Amino acid sequence: MRIYPFKKITAAVLLTAAMSMTATMAGKPKLLVTLPDRANTPDGCALSPSGEIILSIPNFNNGTLVKQGVIKKPSPAFMAVIDSTNKFSTWYAFKPEDMHPETKNVGPMDCAFGPDGNLYLADNQLFFNKAHKSRLLRINIKNGKPVDCEVVVEGFICSNGMVWHGDKLYVSETVLTHTPEAAKGKPKPQLISGVYRFTLGELTSGKVKLRPYDKQSADPHLVAKYLSSNSIGFGADGVACDATGNLYCGIFEDGIIYKTTFGQDGTPSAPVVFAKDKKMRCCDGIVWREKDNKIYVADMLANGVQVVDSNGKVTTLHQNGDTDGADGSLDQPCEVLVRGEELIVVNMDMPWETDTLTNTTIDKPYTVSAIPLPRH
Repeated sequence: MRIYPFKKITAAVLLTAAMSMTATMAGKPKLLVTLPDRANTPDGCALSPSGEIILSIPNFNNGTLVKQGVIKKPSPAFMAVIDSTNKFSTWYAFKPEDMHPETKNVGPMDCAFGPDGNLYLADNQLFFNKAHKSRLLRINIKNGKPVDCEVVVEGFICSNGMVWHGDKLYVSETVLTHTPEAAKGKPKPQLISGVYRFTLGELTSGKVKLRPYDKQSADPHLVAKYLSSNSIGFGADGVACDATGNLYCGIFEDGIIYKTTFGQDGTPSAPVVFAKDKKMRCCDGIVWREKDNKIYVADMLANGVQVVDSNGKVTTLHQNGDTDGADGSLDQPCEVLVRGEELIVVNMDMPWETDTLTNTTIDKPYTVSAIPLPRH
């Protein structure tokens, strides 16, 4: 999910793609929507109370596409809607006053409808400014329509995934604090990331300002902290809760899911490894499905979707090699969403310079896929 210059396809990338040509369990992905050119980088999504898919369009690929001459000017970020007939249209166009006052940008990522009926949205400013500029926004809805946007939390470095459980909102902080440069001849320091928890009451009572991370005195909203390899620089990402309120968080760069439980007073336990398997190379967006009590994982590195059962066992729902996604094949999936008996998969198609990513090129069409799910 980071922006890097492109590189030539290497032998390692080709080998990875060849090895990933597998599909198991459920059906093959189908093309749900071909996105218009103005939606070059989709990201997070949420299911509205009326069953529509609300899709974040941050357009982080703008810079590369302008440089390549594919587009002449950047496409503005916006929020889209995919209706019950899979028709795509603009849902909310960000206004000048919605932009960050310093960066003059907005970076919509994961989103979730709160119990108040409004849409809460992670505004990732990391690609514009790394100094605690990311935010949590609320798009206020009246009579079923979005009317305006306001800031409810400030002080993230990289606000990213989110999930509501009851009146509590969990938001992943993918970079809790910037790691220092490695000393000469020494390995990189581990990356620290985490998850914050907010109540609906405080989010509707005025703007919350997070304190920069301090291991001696962390912000009281921080309920989970993780250490990861720092191999990519992205830690805590997708988050999900099960029926009893246990919190699951996927670590983007290491492909590990951690579980946090809570006492009766809401006090969190220390996170423990819930799922780890060599076939699960990355955990981007995740979603818990009530019907089968399983977690579905967008494995961005592998161009796949993994499934984790209640015991932490990992199986592959679908995986394919490098593709442009025109036939519905996965093209660097970043988010998953359950809609009825199908899994909606958002294809971010935003490769960076690495030998570990199956996808190698930004290429049209820009797509959203759907995979039929097992019936239980």
